Amino acid sequence: MQTLQQKLDMLQQEIEVMSVKQRFKLSREWGGADVIIACKKNDRTRNFLEGQKVVVSFQKTEPQRRVVITQYAKELSWLFLRLGDVFQGHLDFMSKYDFYGLLAQSAIDYIEDNGDENCKALLCAVLNQGRKFC
Repeated sequence: MQTLQQKLDMLQQEIEVMSVKQRFKLSREWGGADVIIACKKNDRTRNFLEGQKVVVSFQKTEPQRRVVITQYAKELSWLFLRLGDVFQGHLDFMSKYDFYGLLAQSAIDYIEDNGDENCKALLCAVLNQGRKFC
């Protein structure tokens, strides 16, 4: 049985060699746990952000909706799905909002700081955030 760290290391290797290219074509833009990943802003993403309400929550992070806009939306969506698989059984109905929210925020921060030109670097930044949940 593999540990979380071993599973994340294998995922890192897939990203490094980009052996996932064919799978990206099968991916669709991800959404869930107050996060949307999209390749461009549209009515759906704008309405999602505008509809935020004040929330009282037991989350460890600030409860808010996040939208990640990137040309690598399918690749990032693939990573979110894979990280969800890796952490299955370790997330509950509340912690998933912290988990996916922090992953999304790490992507947003990376894009704001570095631009949206390097797919591998973006995925590695998000994966590194995921490692903090081990």
